[in-house]
Amino acid sequence: MTAGLEQRIEITELFYEKDDVIYPHSGLWGDFNFCLNGILEYEAAGQIHWSPPSYGLWLPPHTAHHSVALDEHTTHYVAVRLDPALCRGFSAQVEVLSIAPFFRQLIQETLRLWQQGSLSHYRHALQMVLDQLQAAPKHDHYLPQSRHAVLQPILADLAAPALFTKSLQQILARYALSERQLLRLSQAELQLSLSEWRSRAKILHAAAQLRQGISIKALAAELGYQHSSNFIEFFKRYTGQTPAQLKAGATLRRSAPHR
Repeated sequence: MTAGLEQRIEITELFYEKDDVIYPHSGLWGDFNFCLNGILEYEAAGQIHWSPPSYGLWLPPHTAHHSVALDEHTTHYVAVRLDPALCRGFSAQVEVLSIAPFFRQLIQETLRLWQQGSLSHYRHALQMVLDQLQAAPKHDHYLPQSRHAVLQPILADLAAPALFTKSLQQILARYALSERQLLRLSQAELQLSLSEWRSRAKILHAAAQLRQGISIKALAAELGYQHSSNFIEFFKRYTGQTPAQLKAGATLRRSAPHR
């Protein structure tokens, strides 16, 4: 166990309302930013990133960034800040990290231990947080965005809830581009297929709707699923939890007093 770890790792939680802006800033320490509830959009290193429920953003030291809260409800944001010496075990580039439900629970328990003043248990929890971050799967993006004149309107259609019941082929048929052209463009701009990009856009929408109280059956129909079981399987594959679990967690957080 590393002595004095509480001097090398800081965990901060904040609450933001829709369209709240966190203005450009950078720090000497590295930052892992994620949301216990809600979605933030970040711009860092000239790229736009979204931080949905099961992913967070790693920002190396001296990385200028700013963000805006996208969710209709209060966004519960957490920053895990690491001393520069600890950052040597992480990428020198901005990365998206997958986080498991256990990590989210661990962060909440660590915050509770800090409030209780239980130093030895708090140090142990911080070591677990560090271990989890180092072991987390790394990605370049979760839902990359593009300002490409051709691709931008296509992405807007793919992310439009009113069009979720339409197939990918039906939407792309509106555009005078061949399948090969679309594939080449999406790989160059997004490093993702348009099918995968749309699935992730659906997950973001689904998470937001569940937090607003929509029923799982109604949401499954809105996303184009004939059977709720297929939607539940899709949602769990991407988030590591069922829609009911996310919905229950959001209800508990809404009923808890804000600190």
